Amino acid sequence: MQTEKESKTVENGKKRKVNKVITIAAAALVIGLVIFRIISSMSGTVTEEESPVNVKTALAEKMSISTTSPITGRVEPIEEVSIIPLVSGKVTAVNAEIGDRVSKGTTLFQIDGTQLMTSYNQAREGLNVAKSTYERISVLYKEGAVSYQDFEQAQAAYANAQQTFTAASDAYSNCTVTSPINGYITAKNIAVGSIASSAAPAMTVADVSKLQINTNVSEYIVSELNVGDTVNVYISTLGAEAYKGVIEAISPAPATGSLTYPVKISLSDDTGKIKAGMFAEIKIVSAEKKDTLCVPSDSVIMKNGTAVVVTLNKENVPKYNEVTTGIDNGEYVEILSGLKEGDMIVISGQQYVTEGTPVNVTK
Repeated sequence: MQTEKESKTVENGKKRKVNKVITIAAAALVIGLVIFRIISSMSGTVTEEESPVNVKTALAEKMSISTTSPITGRVEPIEEVSIIPLVSGKVTAVNAEIGDRVSKGTTLFQIDGTQLMTSYNQAREGLNVAKSTYERISVLYKEGAVSYQDFEQAQAAYANAQQTFTAASDAYSNCTVTSPINGYITAKNIAVGSIASSAAPAMTVADVSKLQINTNVSEYIVSELNVGDTVNVYISTLGAEAYKGVIEAISPAPATGSLTYPVKISLSDDTGKIKAGMFAEIKIVSAEKKDTLCVPSDSVIMKNGTAVVVTLNKENVPKYNEVTTGIDNGEYVEILSGLKEGDMIVISGQQYVTEGTPVNVTK
């Protein structure tokens, strides 16, 4: 049997062997990790060298740049007249339909004037009698055959007869309704046999040869506008073509109950395509610069809160350039400082480049 001393010696020997194995295993693990990192690092370097970042480029160049503020409105004729008859009655004839072109003085419709014609004839007869009486009394008064009172009565009767005849004549002539302007019939609310009333429009005539847009703009935009300024007008239903507009009037005060300012814009259309009632968008130039250094807006990135543009030298080595920007219209941005004309700038892929590491320029 082993003694207690011999048993302890064997146990200590086993512990030393276990500790030695653990130490060797730990050392092997550390060495393996170091070798793995070295290989990984070397592999990564090779990959970067073999696959440089692909970028797209453009040149910093001078150009004109502007920003616009869009406002909307509807196209209206500059002159539009509601045709309201001065007498009421049955419509006996209609001479114009919606879409017809009419000239000033053209008969639009006729109202039955039978009763008014009777009144007109009676007034004319009364005028003739009053005139004859007045002329006869005037002669007698000059001869002293009648009193001044008789003369005054005849004179007053003649004047009243003239007024009655004029009123009857006007009323009868108002049965024929004519156009007060050159234009087109844009609305018709009567027909033969219907009753035309002086309380409601029977037709509408609009001069569509001259069009306008009435709109409202904010206080931020109105300060940028001047009477006579030219603006671009777009009619979405007519495509992307820009039509010329001119600011004709700017209200000095906001519209009642509003914070916006009424603005009137005249519209030129040589094509005849624009119609009253069409929806229009007007682009107001709010800022503009000519012959100023610009780059594509996509080329400007933010780095640590600062606007940066990446440039390339002849060896395609990138460099970060802090820039100060100006007008930005979403497509191009003005560069106030940090670049010069002709600089090769990165417009795509700049987020992935490393300053000083060559890149691959693609088209």
